[in-house]
Amino acid sequence: MNWCDYLLTGLSVLCTAFSILGAYKSNKYYRKSKALTNYANTNIAYIESQKIVSILTEILKLANNSRRQRGTNYLKEVSEYAEKIKNSINKIRDSLPPDDCKEIFDLLNSGENRVERYFDSLIAGTAFPDQKFMLDEQFYTCQTAVHNMQLLLKEKLDSTGEKLK
Repeated sequence: MNWCDYLLTGLSVLCTAFSILGAYKSNKYYRKSKALTNYANTNIAYIESQKIVSILTEILKLANNSRRQRGTNYLKEVSEYAEKIKNSINKIRDSLPPDDCKEIFDLLNSGENRVERYFDSLIAGTAFPDQKFMLDEQFYTCQTAVHNMQLLLKEKLDSTGEKLK
């Protein structure tokens, strides 16, 4: 072997070392970027859960008998609020990764909780068969389920934020 072969071998080893270092940095950047995207999507879902809680509060305000006004169609207002809740639930479904989404919707639809079905019945107007606007136990159960969902999202948001530090 002559000195030219040694020089080319050394140069190829050096290039391989830089290539490995670049691949390591690229992989590290990819993981951090993926975690940041997950954090942003979880934050979107958390904000949507806050919107749902505020809408549920507005529905509770509508149920207050002392604040009712004549000529107001409360069932239509409840239906509009339920439509907003349904849209927020769909945004949560779209923004979360499949594993987190499954966990959230298992929480919302477990046991007696059938949150999406209940809000669908509010949209359709079948939740109030006698056309009187009164909140029942199922509303409060759904409100508790949404609150638990919000706590779970906050926990996921905090744990993802800790991983990013």
